[in-house]
Amino acid sequence: MNWFVIVLILLAIIGSMMWMMPSPRQRLQALLRQSAMRSGFQVQITRILLPRALGEATADARDCVAYRLPRVRPSGHSRQIPWQVFKLVSHANQGLAEGWSWAKGEGELDPEALEIVAELLRDLPGDVYGLESTPVSASVYWEERGTPETVALIHQLLTRLLAAGI
Repeated sequence: MNWFVIVLILLAIIGSMMWMMPSPRQRLQALLRQSAMRSGFQVQITRILLPRALGEATADARDCVAYRLPRVRPSGHSRQIPWQVFKLVSHANQGLAEGWSWAKGEGELDPEALEIVAELLRDLPGDVYGLESTPVSASVYWEERGTPETVALIHQLLTRLLAAGI
């Protein structure tokens, strides 16, 4: 009977320790976030309001991870136009790649900038579901289902966006 109690206590202790250990998914997220921060990203958990999709009466809110790449120096443009696009189908999709819709900034970008944004959307990894540009940074919202190489690709694409002054 004493051995049974000792084994039960040991199993309880080991179980508690295993419960506190990060899962493989959490380890991957930590690796991606560390890689992103080393590349210059600011990683932020935030809540976004998605635009209304076709056939929906209300917009959805979503908790997500934003990888933000700060603008190093002020844009040469006199006025930086903030905009947001998300991967969903709605009426607000002028000039974007198929399956993407505007949440903010539709009709504000010139045709050259719009072409750069559309090309960038085609090149983004498949689990990116949002792209944003503000006077302070360019951001992606994604599921973090990649590798450090995916983070490097996102960094390259956002750097191209910032270099274009969009």
